[in-house]
Amino acid sequence: MPGRVQRLPRLAMVAAAVLLAGCTTIETATMGDDLAAQVRGQAVAIVVEPPATFGVMLTHAIGLGPLGMPEVVEEGQRLVTQNHIVDPADDVAGVLGDALAGQRGAIVLPTHAQARSGDVKAIVAAAPPQARYVLDVATLSWGIGNLPVPRSNYFVAYVARARLIDARTKAIVAEAGCMQAPDGSEFNGAYADLQANNALLVKTELAARADRCVRFLKRDLLGL
Repeated sequence: MPGRVQRLPRLAMVAAAVLLAGCTTIETATMGDDLAAQVRGQAVAIVVEPPATFGVMLTHAIGLGPLGMPEVVEEGQRLVTQNHIVDPADDVAGVLGDALAGQRGAIVLPTHAQARSGDVKAIVAAAPPQARYVLDVATLSWGIGNLPVPRSNYFVAYVARARLIDARTKAIVAEAGCMQAPDGSEFNGAYADLQANNALLVKTELAARADRCVRFLKRDLLGL
């Protein structure tokens, strides 16, 4: 039954609320038996959207409110560029595609296309013409949040959305997201630790968040 991704609990920090802003209206429409039967044996293209801006919610930037956002963005872009941090959306899409093929019997096309925007028409246009359906994946929010207690501690946040689109009608036939409130499994420590060794911890944490995201999307998008 269609629903909505739950809001981040109030006890999660202000920084996460900023990093995850705009992601609380992802519709959840899970693939049922009828849709699964329609997808079986059909060509499915994978299209990945450009990611949202990676932000780092620095401690002093929080106190500045909206005036601190340029620094949040600037520091995020510095960290991504200097340390070659890669958007996990393509990997997420690949795992979902494998599940569509292996457990739903779809014929998933091997090449991942890139869309210029999240507009459904643009996504379908980016897919190969033989695709009957399009699996669209986007990183809606990713970055480093700042905990309220202690204020010096940080964690990595990741939110993605996946949609299955009927290439003929342009209708979204299944959709889900993976907003992830802190659950105690993530790194919780100093920003200097996250930056160390070419941001190795950031990459490790992103991979863990993306893996958790895939589990949500398999359940809520594909009904697996």
